[in-house]
Amino acid sequence: MSHGYIDLEPGWRLRVVTPLLKSGGYRLTFSDETTSGNTITLTAGDDFLGYEVAYYGVKPRHGLDLLSAETTRDGHSTPQPEPVAHLFRLPRGVRHVRLIYLVRASPADHDMAVAAANDMEALETLTRRVLANPMDDCHAGDGAFCAWIPAGIAVVPQVRRTINGAEEWVPAR
Repeated sequence: MSHGYIDLEPGWRLRVVTPLLKSGGYRLTFSDETTSGNTITLTAGDDFLGYEVAYYGVKPRHGLDLLSAETTRDGHSTPQPEPVAHLFRLPRGVRHVRLIYLVRASPADHDMAVAAANDMEALETLTRRVLANPMDDCHAGDGAFCAWIPAGIAVVPQVRRTINGAEEWVPAR
């Protein structure tokens, strides 16, 4: 991700965490913060209802497929047939999918876009435009697709690794 983006590879998955808010937005606010030693405890405001975790598989020549979605409210999890936020409505047959990160003050302070194209040249051209002028250039066209991930939604690409003899999903680097 040193270039401000990460190319998704077949066999990976995306873990998407979406807050569920009364307001219908995605940016969670906190009503209280306490610190005890090295532990910071945040309390969600009255707008918070719960959250959704959705997983998408990265497929060769088919973009992303929803694997599962589950909402959690009041400690109870319920499988969902569709995600709350439809983030990855990519054109059919895209061969390359990329997450573009626009870092502002720190690596934790960023905007994210999903970009896709049938060929790498179109994806590279789109990425250069978005990184150079993010407010104007994340849109579909010229053989490529681009859309912003709403602020407040976490998207983490993951890969399978064997750790201590067991297969686990870990963040891609």
